[in-house]
Amino acid sequence: MLFAVIRMRGQYVISTFVSQQQYFPKCDVMNDSMLIKSLTYLGATPFFIALWLSWADQPFLGVMGAHWFVSYALIILSFMVGTLWGQMVTASRHIKAIALATNGIVLAAWFAYLLAAVAVVLLILALGFIGLYLLEARVLKRLDRPAYYLDLRLKVTALVVCAHGLMFWQL
Repeated sequence: MLFAVIRMRGQYVISTFVSQQQYFPKCDVMNDSMLIKSLTYLGATPFFIALWLSWADQPFLGVMGAHWFVSYALIILSFMVGTLWGQMVTASRHIKAIALATNGIVLAAWFAYLLAAVAVVLLILALGFIGLYLLEARVLKRLDRPAYYLDLRLKVTALVVCAHGLMFWQL
């Protein structure tokens, strides 16, 4: 339920309404898909910036490229798991069980970040992105998503995993 302050007959009143479509114009699906695609690809950009910093052996704000890369990967993996969880709140019990697997992916990446060498962390993070994509592809059959979404996720996951491979090779 939404609340709005509106002016009626010279007086301001608080009104409630159930559907925001009554008062707000419908979103332009084409612009929304372009925005989502652009933001998704832009989200992969810091991986390549960190990769360049590592290749150049150039610290940024006193932090080396490999550390920027691994910490950003951990944040993005956690973010993606969180968005998936948010979409599964009203899903079936089977889908919620799959969502629990995403916790395992993020926790494995976090423990690796804390306890393992950078090469091991990169491998676990890359496997985490692949695993998350596979889980999400399985769940997508049951959730309402735009038609372009799974293809977009595959392309960006491939970019991110390639960046992990390049960082691993660079070490």
